[in-house]
Amino acid sequence: MNAEPNDQTDVQRLVTASWAVGRSCEPIRIERLECEEGFSVVKSYSKSNDVLTEYSDHDGSERHLIVTFGLSGASDFTDINGKGLLFSERYTTMSIFRSGRGERRYSAGAKVEQLRLVVSESTLQNFVGEERCQAIMGRPLQKSESFRALAYEQSRISPHLQFFRTTQLGDQCSGLNQRLHALNLLSEQLSHYVPLKKRNERISDRDLECITRVEAYMRAHMDKPISNAYLCNVLGISEYKLKSCFRQLYNTSPAQHLFEIRMQKAWELLESGYQVAETAYRVGYRHPSNFSSAFTTFFNCTPKSVRYCLT
Repeated sequence: MNAEPNDQTDVQRLVTASWAVGRSCEPIRIERLECEEGFSVVKSYSKSNDVLTEYSDHDGSERHLIVTFGLSGASDFTDINGKGLLFSERYTTMSIFRSGRGERRYSAGAKVEQLRLVVSESTLQNFVGEERCQAIMGRPLQKSESFRALAYEQSRISPHLQFFRTTQLGDQCSGLNQRLHALNLLSEQLSHYVPLKKRNERISDRDLECITRVEAYMRAHMDKPISNAYLCNVLGISEYKLKSCFRQLYNTSPAQHLFEIRMQKAWELLESGYQVAETAYRVGYRHPSNFSSAFTTFFNCTPKSVRYCLT
């Protein structure tokens, strides 16, 4: 790994990222947590009035799965062949990397904050077994490929992801807790991205259309009391079909899916300036105290502290 920083200060601040070293007019702050050999969590921050560029020159001995969560701002990576990868706020990017030769550019003006799960192929195999590891990692990278993009989707609601928004990596007092959240967050992503294709193959177009209507109804009427029986009556489906389709498509129950939708909407409302009581009513809670309790349990962050958590 070769770095060409501007000065000794930049060396100290940038070499902590094993997947990218850089040269920039302003430093990029990096926190890193080694959960265990071959599995790391990396949190990066940058803010510059100009586009900030990180130069990477790293050849790996094995492939790595990298899951990047865009917490704020945007950046992109371009390898030496001109192939690009995008990282955006509220989006999750999953990719397979073998080498990191290229440029990472951070947008100007806004703060760019990202969280990455970095797991080696051998460690992933220890976590999930050889067969599932191969299903996740896919075919071997060709000689001309430094990486392969697997997914780029809106980030799913997760209390483990929200935990890392509000914690500093490497804090020894919460080290064990951070490792548990990291493992759970990785497990969530693998459960979502890998089995999803197999579940979709078993669900018919008619059932998929039905669940799409159910989810659209949930989002449009989340301020109302909604039960399985109510959904079945309004939308004309059986409760067995409702539960079965949600289990196949989302690996969860309709009630839990509705709860996650409500929590995600609540965070967005609070972030945009709504008061706790008004937010509670808008997402279907008659009593703000019950909403506050559910929100705090889900996000590990009270509704009133959302603005503080984000800053």
